[in-house]
Amino acid sequence: MSNYSTGDGLENRLLLSLSTITGEKFRYIKKIKDGIWLCYTDSSKWILKEFFSEEKLFNQIHFVEQLFKHDFYFTYQFHPIHQEKIIKFDQRVFALVEYLKKGSSFTYQTFSERTSALKLLKQFHETTSQFPDIFKPNLTVFDQQTKWEQRLKEFIANIPLLKNFIPTYYLNKYVDWAKWALSQMESNKSFYNEGPNCIIHGDVAHHNFLLNRYQQLYIIDFDLIQLANPMIDYLQFANRVLPNISWSLTRLRRHQLLSPYLEMKEFLIALIFPTDILREWNRYVRLSKKEGSKPQLLIYLKEITLNHFNMRRIFTEELAKSI
Repeated sequence: MSNYSTGDGLENRLLLSLSTITGEKFRYIKKIKDGIWLCYTDSSKWILKEFFSEEKLFNQIHFVEQLFKHDFYFTYQFHPIHQEKIIKFDQRVFALVEYLKKGSSFTYQTFSERTSALKLLKQFHETTSQFPDIFKPNLTVFDQQTKWEQRLKEFIANIPLLKNFIPTYYLNKYVDWAKWALSQMESNKSFYNEGPNCIIHGDVAHHNFLLNRYQQLYIIDFDLIQLANPMIDYLQFANRVLPNISWSLTRLRRHQLLSPYLEMKEFLIALIFPTDILREWNRYVRLSKKEGSKPQLLIYLKEITLNHFNMRRIFTEELAKSI
């Protein structure tokens, strides 16, 4: 294979830099998405990832080392070169991580998939609970309430623009649910601040779980790790899977690892906060300002905002009655 890059001068320079730093001959580089490239040598593949800062990269290298040291092997490793050095040029920071050859696609559509993800997440928390103190100087303590307050504030500021896509009634309803949940969370603040007693993943979307070619489930992408109670990841997981189960509390309770939390009023209060709607519309506004209209994303957003509304309303009313 001859030297080949699919992209611009940056990618050509990345190839040269990778070869120089690692001592391996990198032949080919292909951009997957912003900040992520697939790289080939004559005998191996690697993922090249850009990091926000050297500190963020060092944290993740150290974190993955600790996972493997504590017998958690269900993720990628960094290239051995990162025991000695990082990849840096043009004031940008990069690292090579192990390429995991994918098996079947993984989603949250089925009960068995959701159960597998929950079991791996539990194992992840049990592992990270053994070494949170090591990372206390370098990781922040997660604050769910503050994060959601900021998300709501941004959403409200975006409403004049969102009225072009969504009737005011629905926007106001989502704001009402969000404000109610936050007021109740304020009254039960100690529950959400309990701990921290582990390092949470922080982004348990289905695309951060991956089946390898042997159908072993892996968890990837540690950009959002923080110190917190594991409940925070389970709360996010519940929010992520509810659209897949038609906003059914009964179906959610069938997952044994979630059922203890679903008996806690504080957890139910937090489930009322429409975090997905606020997150995705805020993201849409940011993207559209930067890159222009996103018709396909808009179709998806209208689907979850309008077509799921009645199911969500029934779910919210059911939760409110049980709190």
